[in-house]
Order: sequence, then C-alpha cells, then structure tokens
Amino acid sequence: MKNKSIVIKKIRIYPSFLYFLLEKWLKKMSLKGWHLVFRKFGIIYYFEKGVPEEKEYFVWDPTYTGEGKYSIASRYPFLEKTYGVEKKKSKLNKNSIEKYDNIIEIDTKKIDIHNDLAYKELKNDRNRLYIWRFIRNIAIVTIVLILTLLLLFLI
Repeated sequence: MKNKSIVIKKIRIYPSFLYFLLEKWLKKMSLKGWHLVFRKFGIIYYFEKGVPEEKEYFVWDPTYTGEGKYSIASRYPFLEKTYGVEKKKSKLNKNSIEKYDNIIEIDTKKIDIHNDLAYKELKNDRNRLYIWRFIRNIAIVTIVLILTLLLLFLI
C-alpha cells in the first residue's frame, strides 16, 4: 500500500500590506507540521502534513512596479534561485507555477536571513513598496469617500 500524504486546504485573506502576518502564519503552520505546498488565487492555501519544523517564507508581488520606479522581480531576477530552497527539495517552490502569486520557501542553509545584507535589502525594498501601496490606497479611498459625501450633500 502506497503512503498517501495528507493535504488540507485553508482559506485566508491577507492584503499585500499584511505580508508579515501571512509569513508569520505560514511559519506557525510549519511548526505544527503543516507545510505549504501551493497557493491558489492568493487566498487558498494547501498544506501537506509532515514533520514539524521551522520554515521561513518570503511573500512578494512580482506584478507591482512601485509606480514605475522598480519592481522586486526586475531588481532581483534570480530571487527564487538565490534565496529559495531548490525546487526538487521544496514542494512549495516546485509547485509555484502561478506567475503572479509568489511565496518562496527560504533556504536558511544557504543564507543567514538575519545578517545577509542582500536579503535585508530585498526585504526593505519589499517593505517600502508595500507601505507605499498601502498609503496610496488609503488616500484613494479617502478621496472617494469625501467626493461621495460631497455629492450626497449637494443632491
């Protein structure tokens, strides 16, 4: 009889500016023995039961260009190869086929995530982009609300 792996599906919504909460949740799941193997539509997560171990994840959005300044994908074109666990050793990195939906399992044997300067720069770039996106979206929502209220009072 063949060993069948146990896979569960969880649905979670994490806006891009809450990437750090998503990374923390994925790490907690791996500590419980549930390892991310695939993400679909940005909200459906598939986990496979395995040995509890601490895994590091990096969430990024390759489609966001930072208002034309730069994008993480263009600035770090070999992100997965440089920092990620090899595809043959990582079910997540092997199954990351959705072009616009990226979470990378970080290979902590390759780099020291707390001291590697290039990795710190990568995280800082991502953080700046996502904070800028959050502030921009709040400004847009505020302007739309103000215009809507003005229209309601004028009618």
